[in-house]
Amino acid sequence: MKSVKELITIGKQCFENREYSKAEEYLQSVIKTGVRYADVYNMLGVIAHFQGKFASAVKYFNKALEINPRYTEATLNLAVLYNDLGQYADAKALYGTLKHRSDKTSCEIEPVLRGKLSNLHADIGDIYRSIGLHGNAITEYEKALELNPTYLDIRTKLAQALRENGKPEDSLQELKKVLRQDESYTSALIEQGITLYAINRPEKAQKSWEAALLSDKQNKHAQMYLRLCEASRNNDKVKPLIENKVKNIKTKVRSKDKKI
Repeated sequence: MKSVKELITIGKQCFENREYSKAEEYLQSVIKTGVRYADVYNMLGVIAHFQGKFASAVKYFNKALEINPRYTEATLNLAVLYNDLGQYADAKALYGTLKHRSDKTSCEIEPVLRGKLSNLHADIGDIYRSIGLHGNAITEYEKALELNPTYLDIRTKLAQALRENGKPEDSLQELKKVLRQDESYTSALIEQGITLYAINRPEKAQKSWEAALLSDKQNKHAQMYLRLCEASRNNDKVKPLIENKVKNIKTKVRSKDKKI
């Protein structure tokens, strides 16, 4: 039989490793012991949000705030959830509470918490994107970047969602922002190549993939896309020869028909 402390420690480890089903099991076991920890309820709220169990998520976040009314992370998590549910007045009220609190304490959201919130929005964006709701995904990625504009992986995901939502030029603009921060960021170079190829700019796409391969010589995606470029060039070389051969055959057939 594990102690409460062990259950919380294992639950937190699973949560941080994004093993949410396991985390939920351990954290629920903590609650069953009768102890009241705000961070346990907050983690359960985040898990419920990911699982789409919004009513449960609201309940858990409120429970966390009942235990600790000044729990900034739970307040923000609940505000994010209300915003996603379209309960903008409730979200605004919570943001107002935070602002009032920060005015009193003259402090901003701590960096660790900002990072967690950014990743939370990005995770929700990933879910939306995986089911084809690209507009919703874009909104979540933008929310994440408002908190942490320098998160290159999230900006790259935003670029992917924009491309998939039929906005390739906007996608390229976001990728340029990434590459201005890190010109050898492989994922952005790969995605830039894909976007350029999709809008019929194969030469520029090839250069982007070559840059990716230069940055990461073992990158399988870059290798694959460069093979595509090579195959496309070979097809372009072969196509005129085939067309010319067909033309000669047709000429010979017409010549024979005239003789007959």
